[in-house]
Amino acid sequence: MRVRFVKAAAAASLLALGVSACDNGGGNTPQATQAQQVALEGKAVTASGCVRPVESTSCMVVRGPGGGYYDISGVSPAPDPAKGVAISLQGRDLGKNTECGRQLTDVKWTYLNIQCAAAPAAAAPATEKHG
Repeated sequence: MRVRFVKAAAAASLLALGVSACDNGGGNTPQATQAQQVALEGKAVTASGCVRPVESTSCMVVRGPGGGYYDISGVSPAPDPAKGVAISLQGRDLGKNTECGRQLTDVKWTYLNIQCAAAPAAAAPATEKHG
């Protein structure tokens, strides 16, 4: 008997909380507004690596920790891949994919004291050996 009373009281409390949360005349509670803001701000991203241009595009990318690529083409000022130095970056991933990877916004970056391997060059034509 006591268990039924406790369950009924708990159910009544949850119902009262649900009704009071819904009865705000439009659904724009500060909590709901805050939740929408957080969703629009995106996910914070931290990555480091070498900046590489993507062949046949105007994209510049950095490989992320999961192996995917982050498109940082819109960054201003942009890092110079010709320097051959890795960067550390922080930005926001709003969930938008480009032809080159996940687009980051609000990117802040700095050069690291790490040399990057040379970008893969076009293969040189093979020379014939005589003899």
